[in-house]
Formats: sequence, structure tokens, C-alpha cells
Amino acid sequence: MRTHAPAHRALEVVLPFTVYLVIGRRPSGIYVDGTLRVTTDGAVADAQPLWDLVFEEAQATPGDQIQDRPGGIVLVGKDGGSRPVQLTAPAARSLENAFTHAERVLAADRAAVERLIEDGNLAAAPVRRIKQPAPTTVKVVFASDHPLVTAKA
Repeated sequence: MRTHAPAHRALEVVLPFTVYLVIGRRPSGIYVDGTLRVTTDGAVADAQPLWDLVFEEAQATPGDQIQDRPGGIVLVGKDGGSRPVQLTAPAARSLENAFTHAERVLAADRAAVERLIEDGNLAAAPVRRIKQPAPTTVKVVFASDHPLVTAKA
């Protein structure tokens, strides 16, 4: 059974705010060819698509916890269940950030955490134990024209 990497820090949700739950992935329209050149032309020989994550808009509510863990931000519910989330509005991968997209998103999410602390939405807390195995990679695949964000369920 996979275990969770230790959290860098945990923050209790004090006031509600929007988060984006990861629900799947889609081909991005950005490709990498056999020589690792980035292109938007999927017809190039040996071109492989890069992927965008697909999200569902949701609310983090009091009693939830945001944990900064290696590789991303996790929303931990009152019941100890966890979901990978993004705190900043999702954007599609581009030619300019083809290989740095995830790193840039994580940096933006960590900056968003600081703003949420300043605004009183988050407060420091002890790390809540996650009561489920670490999630496997997202297996749901959407069509390339599927929106990055779906409305709240």
C-alpha cells in the first residue's frame, strides 16, 4: 500500500474559498517529438501529447484542511479523506511552459496559500492524519476539447 509523503505544513480552513479538485486529464494540444522539441503539430513523427489536468470547482469549508505536500496541495476533509487540489484557477499548458507547467502551478498555489492566510481564510494547524492510501495517478481521460474546469457538482 502506498503511503502519503509527509506534509510540509497544514492549514485549517477558517472561511470558505474555491478550490479545484482534480478529476481527470486531457491531451493538451502540446506535443513533444522524438528529439524533445515542443510543438503544437501532432502530425510530427514520434510526437507524443503532453497532458492537462481537468478539474471540478468546489469549496473548501471550515473543518477541512489544506496540506502542502511534495508534488502538490491536498484537501483533507473532516473524515480524513484526501483529494489533490489546485488553489489557483487552472490554465492550459502552453509552448512556453510545456516542461515547467506543474512547477509554476505549485509556486502559484503556494503564493495563494500566503494570501489566504493574510485574508483570514486559513490558519496554521497540526497535520491531520489522512485515513486512506495515497491516491494513484488520475486514470479518467477526457477528450482534448473538454473544458479544464467543470461547474460545481
